[in-house]
Amino acid sequence: MDKRILLLYGTVFINIMSFGMVFPLIPLFVEKFGATAFDIGLLAALFSIAQFIAAPIMGRVSDRFGRKPLIIFSIITAMASFVLTAIAPNLIVVHVARFLYGVASAGNYPIAIAYIADITSPEKRAEYIGKVSAMFAVGFMFGPVMGGVLGGFGLSVAFLAAAFVSLLNLIFVLTLLPESISIKTEKLVIRQGLFNIKEIYHGFRGDFGVLFFILFTWAFYVANFQVAIPLFLEEMFRLGPFGAGVFFSVVGATAAITQWFLLPKVLKRFGEMRTILYGIVLMILGQAFAPLLPFLVFFYFFFIISIIGSGLNRPTVNAMLSRATHAGQGATLGLAFSFESLGRIAGPLLAGAVMGTFGLASPFWLTTAMLVLTLFFFWRVEMRRGKLAPLL
Repeated sequence: MDKRILLLYGTVFINIMSFGMVFPLIPLFVEKFGATAFDIGLLAALFSIAQFIAAPIMGRVSDRFGRKPLIIFSIITAMASFVLTAIAPNLIVVHVARFLYGVASAGNYPIAIAYIADITSPEKRAEYIGKVSAMFAVGFMFGPVMGGVLGGFGLSVAFLAAAFVSLLNLIFVLTLLPESISIKTEKLVIRQGLFNIKEIYHGFRGDFGVLFFILFTWAFYVANFQVAIPLFLEEMFRLGPFGAGVFFSVVGATAAITQWFLLPKVLKRFGEMRTILYGIVLMILGQAFAPLLPFLVFFYFFFIISIIGSGLNRPTVNAMLSRATHAGQGATLGLAFSFESLGRIAGPLLAGAVMGTFGLASPFWLTTAMLVLTLFFFWRVEMRRGKLAPLL
């Protein structure tokens, strides 16, 4: 394996571990400021609005100046966000900090995927992109437990620890990670990436519109449960920060195993289209059944099923988009990330709204409905193209 890939896996792992240390704690952290469920959803949506604005710009800048400078920028910005949250005197400052972290995250996954696309062959790209996603999941496996333990000493302590981990990652990148591209784009056109509604419209209407829509729904699903799960676990099962951290660590472990070991086998056996299809079906089953009974084991079982489906889904879609792009990987994957950002905006806003009105289980039903719509859309489009047989 290329040494650069191993080094990228290292920085991805450290980066997501720092994020995982704090994100399950955010709904609990802002309760001290009197935040409602809708306020928590709005907080998550603001984070995603920042991603939506920044992701296509980050992609274009990385095509012009290289991947490494953008990775460095994202780590520094994340570190600033963690510190600002830890010392926040009110909810407004927390909102500013989350917006900053949204900007930072726009330079994480899409730039990492572009980095992989720079240095791998099209045939191997789905496998390596899946393993990048797996490293995200591994980091997410360790981070929430660490954050849950540190949160017992005070929630601000976990945010300061995440900032320190980000500092270590910055040193790692500065000293060890090489640049991945030797031929850069000749000029930078920021205007095309800023408020890219027109690009999103054309992307959705184009050949890969259904893939972009799948990424939107995937992000809607993730953002929904990021808001709902800590509150659901606290209310239904009396689990505090540590319990939420353990749950998200199990989620991360499941995603890592799926993407590192299961995904290559499923791709080889069924191909990309059916892998995506089966992934959506598993996500539907998991989300529909997880909140039905008030037993923690039941909830774990079905939520894990949905995470397996998620692990089959996102890296496969990104690999297909990357392979279809012959130049400007950063711009294409930045656009894909913009669709994810829209899902992350809609997901928490709706989750916060329906939780306050219809109860803690309602975000799961909302996500199930979105996934069923996505499954129908994907089936119809790919059937029309002749890439899926009428029967499974």
